[in-house]
Amino acid sequence: MTNCEKILKQKGPMMSGELVAFLVSQNGLVANTASKTIVRDKNVHRITGFYKSGQHFCFLEEHKNQVDFFDCFQESLFNNGKKYWYVLNALKMCGGIVSQRYLECYTNYPISPLKSHLPFNLILQRFVAQGILLFNEDCYLLSPKYEKSFTNYAHYSAIEAIKDNVLDNFKSLTKKIGLISFKTGELFPEYGKFRFGFKGVSYVSGLMQGNKNGFVVADILLGHPIYENDVKFFIDKLETINKFQKSARLIPILIVDDLDNNALRLLKSKGIVVGFINELFGEKYANTLIELVNILNNAGASLKQTPEKYLDLIKQLKKYNEGLANNIKGTLFEFVVGHIHSTKCRTLDLGKEIIDKNNRKHETDVVSIYDDKIVISECKATNAQIDILMIDIWIQEKIPAFYDWIKGIEVYREKDIVFEYWSINGFTEDALERLNHLKATSKRFKVEYFNGNDVKERAIEMKNKKLKEVVNDFFLKTEV
Repeated sequence: MTNCEKILKQKGPMMSGELVAFLVSQNGLVANTASKTIVRDKNVHRITGFYKSGQHFCFLEEHKNQVDFFDCFQESLFNNGKKYWYVLNALKMCGGIVSQRYLECYTNYPISPLKSHLPFNLILQRFVAQGILLFNEDCYLLSPKYEKSFTNYAHYSAIEAIKDNVLDNFKSLTKKIGLISFKTGELFPEYGKFRFGFKGVSYVSGLMQGNKNGFVVADILLGHPIYENDVKFFIDKLETINKFQKSARLIPILIVDDLDNNALRLLKSKGIVVGFINELFGEKYANTLIELVNILNNAGASLKQTPEKYLDLIKQLKKYNEGLANNIKGTLFEFVVGHIHSTKCRTLDLGKEIIDKNNRKHETDVVSIYDDKIVISECKATNAQIDILMIDIWIQEKIPAFYDWIKGIEVYREKDIVFEYWSINGFTEDALERLNHLKATSKRFKVEYFNGNDVKERAIEMKNKKLKEVVNDFFLKTEV
């Protein structure tokens, strides 16, 4: 065992500067030699490129399996590379997944070239290259290599759609009351080299400097607890902008559904307007969003305990916010499939995510545990039919991963396994051919598939008038 290993094994993960100090005091090395010793030691893992003074975060392979490892790594960034710490904090507060546009909002790192700063995209590439983050289409996720958290892509996408909707309504509100010029108002613009959720040009007298207009800028936090550290990105962005010469006057607004008292006091002490959604748009609007978020965050339990609550919510959304309802139709369809299973299964899980033996994440929409079987359901409410490429991904990636997961759990091994594919708009001919072949030839598990009419028939079989109405009116859009 090397000297570095002995110290890290005894003391735990630490910064390279601290490890150098131990090598100097315990082994009599000079600082320069100690630094080279760390770099040359192949048993010492290092995270680099995020710390001041060229330091590294040093750890052993065994540390990655410890419960507090990611917290230790996050603390190292907070103390030695805070501008990069915001990236991890944004992911943690959002449940381990954030789209790039919101991630850019939730940091105080410039998205446009700024002297002495690397481009933000390059910083994110460093996180991905070192296996700290994964990039999936437009979203960044915490890697299971370092953080064993579980994310829910579909539910996060729905919450993000809610945030988009609130920002769009905020834009309309600020125009109606004359806070911003009617011809302005942008979502996810750049201002002062930083990304904001909203920006509008304002000619309100208190913001004018001669003929120079001011601005309204805003970000939104919604769907999770918000603490003091979670609002500091917004404060730091504003403080950096205020240091610029000839910076415009601003009205900064942080839109929230709820807020910890310490966070509220901090924001007010910095002169930031806190826009509570219920005060901006009314109690009915806010309560609908709160109810929707609660259902999304507790999907399985909600369907088992109050299975028709989401149906009332869909009707309410169609009446007051049809745009939002359509934007989260895919997630709401998962609730329909979950509802169908919930009447007979023992337990239910929506947005189930697993990690395979290669540390890759896989997610399925509904997992239903019965006395004699486990049903894994994929649900799609797309406008187009499901094609053979999507079926092949399901067959080649998801089915093997979830089959191995089930067989790896002792209490599940003797249960029958059923893989289902639900598509409101059905399947292309070649996709159906592939599904029928798998259904006829599979020996280890059963395969089923359903289209929109099948969903309607299930609702009729359940004698659930409310479900039938929602399937027809919202998902199939036919007359009841």
